[in-house]
Order: sequence, then structure tokens, then C-alpha cells
Amino acid sequence: MAKGIEKTINIAKRYGFDIAPLDINKSGCTWEISEDGKTLIQPLTSIKGLGASAIEQIINNRPFLNAEELLFNDEVVYSKLNKKCLDALCRGGALDKIVDDRFSGRKHFWSACIVDRPKNLKRLGENIDTYKPEGDFSEEEIIQFKTELTGVFPINLVINAETIQRLQDKYIPPISEYDSDLGVCWFIPRKVVPRKTKKGKDYWIVEVIDSNNELSKIRCWAIKPEKDVIHLNRPYMAKLNYDENWGFSTYAVGKTFRLLA
Repeated sequence: MAKGIEKTINIAKRYGFDIAPLDINKSGCTWEISEDGKTLIQPLTSIKGLGASAIEQIINNRPFLNAEELLFNDEVVYSKLNKKCLDALCRGGALDKIVDDRFSGRKHFWSACIVDRPKNLKRLGENIDTYKPEGDFSEEEIIQFKTELTGVFPINLVINAETIQRLQDKYIPPISEYDSDLGVCWFIPRKVVPRKTKKGKDYWIVEVIDSNNELSKIRCWAIKPEKDVIHLNRPYMAKLNYDENWGFSTYAVGKTFRLLA
């Protein structure tokens, strides 16, 4: 995970700021505060694979109001704002605002405008017709893209603010704020790694994340692979044990893990 970005976002949230999504027409080179002073604007520099020369082309030639202005701008040097950069912008979410109603979704836009990069307006029109069935990216794809390209897990896509508030009201903290006196916390599994003990018994190491964008690992003992199921990118709460040597652990996942939504 991108620790610097995580730290910025977590500090901003503690001070009551909202975080605006990346936007090719608004995001700059540094973190900025909106005119009303309530929102932090994430910079284009937070997108992996988007270099300084590409960002310079964007800032010097925006706004880009549609696909045509993005792809066929006489002032843009496309050897700098190349296909790789456009791909990172699109999958990172910075082009969402210019996906107009000609497109059935963001995946349709991505395929028609970037993957099969059109060389002229006629080819763009053909691509729009050809790739129309593709629709939008799946939720899993969006989560993967945003995590991969910005280094920050898009928590808002997995658990809404109302659910987090209900957990707070019940004094159930995220796992990164675990309180051993309470024992109960919430988290979102990102990866399940099957393992075996020296005696050949199954157990899992579950990598989880929470609203503080911090990764933790839970050792889940006494696993029954044919029965136990953990859904990735879904919010759970559970009663866990914590040991300085072992970290977090629990037994009988089917009984201790409770799916929240």
C-alpha cells in the first residue's frame, strides 16, 4: 500500500475532510483544498504509471469534456500522454466524468477509446458501436484497479458510511484500532492464504484491511475447507484474540466471522 497517501487521507478524514475522486479536469500535481474548504482533491501524481510529462500535458491542455477532446487535441503531445498513461487514468477513475451517454459504461469507454486506441473520429464511432456490449467494470475490477493504481483501497465501494457509523455506535472498532478488552472488531478480507500446521491440519492466514487503510493478518485455526467460506472484499466483524508473537487469531471461522452486508 502507498503509505504516504494512506497517511494523508487518514489525517484528512480525522479533521472532517471529504476526499474527492480523481478527476482529469480538477486534480493537479499536489493535494489541494476545494473552494468551500471541505474537500481534499487527490492529485494526478497519486496514479502509478502517470509521469510528470504526461501530467504536464493534461494540465496545460484541459479541460477535456469528452472522448474527442481527450484523444484528438492538436495541442497535446501524445508521445507523452500515451496509451499507457491513458490506461492508468481510465482504470484509476480519473476519466469517469467524461464518460458520456454514448457509452454503456466505463469498460465500454476503456475498450473503445484506449485499449483499441482510435486514430481518427470515424474509427472512434466504429469502436463505440463495436464495444457497446461491454458496459461497466465490475465492482471487483474497480476495487482492483483503484488499489493497484493509487495504492489506496476504495473502502466506500465495500462498506457505506451508515454501516461504519452503526459499528461506531456499538463501539465496534476497525481491526487497526483493536481493543483487547472488547475483542470484537470489523475488517474486510482481501486475501486468503491456505496453510497447514506441522501436523498437517488446515489453517488460513487472512489478510484484511479497514477504514484506516491498514493491512492486518488473522490466523484462522481449525479450518474446514469443505465448509468454511470467506468472501473477499466484503465487510465482516469477528471476535479475535491477539498475541504479541502470533498476532490476530481465531477458531471456527464459520461461527466467529459475521458478514455485515
